[in-house]
Amino acid sequence: MVKNVLIPRCSYCNSDHEPDLRCSACKVTRYCSSEHQSSDWGRHKSTCHTIKRCRRALDVEDTKLRNDDGGGGGFGWAFPFENYVGHFWGVYSTRPYMRARFNLVAEIVKVNTHDAATAALGHLLDMLRLCRGDNQGVRDLVPALYLRLNRDQECYDFSKWYQTEGIRGDYNWGDMNLGFLDLKNEDVMESAAVFCDQWGTSHAIPVTLMKVRMLLDLRDLATASALLEVPSLNPDAVRSIQDHLDFRSPIWKARPELLAPDGLEEKIRVLEQQTDDLFKSVNKGNEYFWKSIFDYEKLSQTPPHSYSNGTREENVLLLMHNGRAWDETEGAMGWVLDKLKSS
Repeated sequence: MVKNVLIPRCSYCNSDHEPDLRCSACKVTRYCSSEHQSSDWGRHKSTCHTIKRCRRALDVEDTKLRNDDGGGGGFGWAFPFENYVGHFWGVYSTRPYMRARFNLVAEIVKVNTHDAATAALGHLLDMLRLCRGDNQGVRDLVPALYLRLNRDQECYDFSKWYQTEGIRGDYNWGDMNLGFLDLKNEDVMESAAVFCDQWGTSHAIPVTLMKVRMLLDLRDLATASALLEVPSLNPDAVRSIQDHLDFRSPIWKARPELLAPDGLEEKIRVLEQQTDDLFKSVNKGNEYFWKSIFDYEKLSQTPPHSYSNGTREENVLLLMHNGRAWDETEGAMGWVLDKLKSS
């Protein structure tokens, strides 16, 4: 079992006991029963109406675009969904559609549910498929959503692609034959150097959390072995300990060899160094982030109209995109506090 995973819950009583009844309007909240749905309506109504209105606006733009034959002021770009996938936004007539879809995502992510995170991630990944150049910056929202949905490896692969292939000066964003977001199962224990870049803050933050989850898990494993008076970690002892631990990271399921007893202290040391480097890099990229993450809900209510790297305005976006993922991970905020005290 993984700690603090965002799972389907009743939006009224917070029970995770098969809340199968889904709001038919917003489609991102669930309930145990119609009684709970009715009881929650006073709180949910405004959000539900807003999401429904945004979805309706998107449907209108979607219909327009799918019927666009290029003769209505679209500069001859006919039927973009068939002919210009990957080039949206560059095709002027697609911009109202892309704006409407972004507006829908912006409202969906305000809802703190598994369905909302899943729906938002689906929209964002498809928007990147339609517009590789990502003129709207949706790639900055994706990694933390992966983490909230217990998909840490995909978070890492996604972020690494943008910090390696995505920053190549010779990468042709208009060539649909080139690989795109095609890194899979990259080594999560490798050096974090590619993320320690002043301009990579938006991806360094979720990668830091991914590695902090691993670090805290390995520390728990080492502590548990000591408490159980295991003189030396052998495979049977490790399995026994694992059965009694709730890990934060899902990485171990795919990479069980990383939990091998040999070299446990060294792996902890490596992750401590990597997360320390990432912490410093994020702080260099935006000095406000770590100090304000504890108040992310209060400080990220309204997105800025514009921002520059390293500013308070950028920090609002960083908090909006990443705050919940850090808050939902047991021990992550404590790790931040310890780093701030020691820095």
